[in-house]
Order: sequence, then C-alpha cells, then structure tokens
Amino acid sequence: MTQPPRDPPPGQLPASSVSPAERDRVIAELTERFAHDHLTIDEFERRAAAAYAATTPAALTMLTADFQRPVAPVVARSSSPAYHIGAVLGSVVKDGPHQMPDRLEVRALAGNVELDLTRCQFPPGITEIALRAFMGNIEIQLPNHVGLEDHVSTVLGSFEYRRHPRAVSWAASSGVSSVVRFTGRVVMSSVEVVVRGDDMVVDRSFP
Repeated sequence: MTQPPRDPPPGQLPASSVSPAERDRVIAELTERFAHDHLTIDEFERRAAAAYAATTPAALTMLTADFQRPVAPVVARSSSPAYHIGAVLGSVVKDGPHQMPDRLEVRALAGNVELDLTRCQFPPGITEIALRAFMGNIEIQLPNHVGLEDHVSTVLGSFEYRRHPRAVSWAASSGVSSVVRFTGRVVMSSVEVVVRGDDMVVDRSFP
C-alpha cells in the first residue's frame, strides 16, 4: 500500500520553495525600477502581484530577468522639470519648495510621505500634484487660499481631503486664484489632504 507523502521536518523547506528574503529582494528591485520610471504602474502592479504569488525561485527570477542595466534616474523631458518627493520602503517628512512648481510628483511605494506646503507660494492658475502610491501613505497640508480639483483614481485605496466647498474647477472656485489639481493613481494606499490656516487645521467636512 502506497504511503501518503510526509511533511518535511521542521526547519527543512522543499528545495523549490521561495524564502522571504528572496521575495523581499525582488519586491525591492521592482519598487526601485518603478520609482525611477522604468516600469509603468500597471506593469509594476502585475509583477509585484506575481512576486507575492511565486512559489519557486525560477518564477521570481523571471520577473526581473529583463533588467539588464543598473537603476538610474530618468531625466525629465519637459521644459519645466517636475519637482519630486518620494519614499520607497521608508518615511519622508519635509516642507515643500518655497516656490510651487507647475508640477509636483509625490510617490510612496511601501512608504510614508508627510508634506507641508502651507508656506509655499502658489502661482495663479493650476498647479498639478501627481500622486503615485502603492501600499503606502501620503499626507499633504495646503494653505487655505487655494482651490482643489480631484482627478485621482484609486484601487483598493482612498483619497480624502477636508475642504468646503469642493472645487469643481479653478475658475468656479470663488475667492481663490490658485488651484491644486491632484492626479495620479493610489493603489492599496491612503492619501489625505488637509487645508490649514493660521497654524490650525481647518476642520471642514464634505457638503
């Protein structure tokens, strides 16, 4: 009579199993590639999900086999380069630039970003803040004289702010000459934007 297979003794894993260290290494490399724009967010999410599901070292190796060169930052191609703030597997707490750029990119990849923009000078018109978050958290503080637009897509995540009334467009926002337009994608992450005034959080709920 054929005997059923036995579990391996404690501490002895099958040769084909994936160790936590191997999985963490691949996730870290994918995160670095995404942070430097070498992977789109869709491709990053696909590969990250496959890394978590992989059961053999060979399956993990395939996810990074096409990475031939070391990670290097991508040079901005626009005439007015974006200002970047990000956290990868860590935490960043800082003030924004003195003069707000036309475009600000904030990234949180398995990390936390706390950004204070209350002392920044916002130009008239629209300023874009592009969000990229994957398994992270972003908190942004804004001065009370700017309007807000929400163009953020979320996947198993949240984007919330406390501002009343909620701006439909910068032209429709009464009493403001500058508008912050939030764009980007939030995946399994949370983003909170708080409007501040005179060292106090303005506690304003949605209509």
